[in-house]
Amino acid sequence: MSDDVENQHPGTAALPPVVEEFASIRRIVKWVSESDSFGRGGERKYAPEDDQDFRPSLRPPVPVLTVLDDGSLEEGEDVRLRRERFSIGRTSGDVQLPNDPSISGAHAEIRRTEWKGGFQWHLNDLESVNGTFVRCVRAVLHENAILILGARRFRLRNPLKPKSVPTAGQQTNLMDGMHIPETVWPVLAEASTKPGAMAFSLRSDRLLIGRAGGGADIQLDDPLLANRHAELKRLRDGTWMISAETTRNGIWVSVAAVGLTPYCFFRCGEQRFRFVIP
Repeated sequence: MSDDVENQHPGTAALPPVVEEFASIRRIVKWVSESDSFGRGGERKYAPEDDQDFRPSLRPPVPVLTVLDDGSLEEGEDVRLRRERFSIGRTSGDVQLPNDPSISGAHAEIRRTEWKGGFQWHLNDLESVNGTFVRCVRAVLHENAILILGARRFRLRNPLKPKSVPTAGQQTNLMDGMHIPETVWPVLAEASTKPGAMAFSLRSDRLLIGRAGGGADIQLDDPLLANRHAELKRLRDGTWMISAETTRNGIWVSVAAVGLTPYCFFRCGEQRFRFVIP
């Protein structure tokens, strides 16, 4: 006779209480399996109008912060953000990156706040030595802004006295509101004290930045750039805005505090991060 009590013929032996209880539950509950949710071709079996996934209504959503692998904007270590504050640093914080000397001991922090009946997340630089950068579609450059293009860092040089700097209420991929004198033509200068640091006078209202030999107005010998990488444009109020082309490595602008969008990228030192609200 088999030792498997579930396969015994009814009446041959009494079922233990726990086994009997679970057998009763199985008669009442049928769990959803993969075959119940998908057809043979892999398509979902749901009705066309039934396409809304569950979302929490009493607690905040749980963003996923990915510490990206080198050379990837998709793969990396995922961390769920369930607390109001989440910190990043070289020697302290919820995520510690001791192998990157360009990251400060306490470098940046993500904060969750209530907003208009929901929630929003802000990225705040903790006065780090080398700054915190966000990948932008476009941004207006104020006098203290540092811009990463390829492997180099640049800043606008000359008076460039703005009214304001980006605030926490502005979103990752759009920063506006800075003002500079209309009569000044600034210089896009490499943010480096090394001899031979590059500098480009901006003598036109619109300039294209790209890889050397690609025909751009400002050409940089850098394999991390595309032929058409970004465009600098002087606006009517005298401010300068940089806009990114569709490129692999994008443009990165330093921020003191900025609102995070549901899908965006930022970097501390040489470590890149992806922030996603599922």
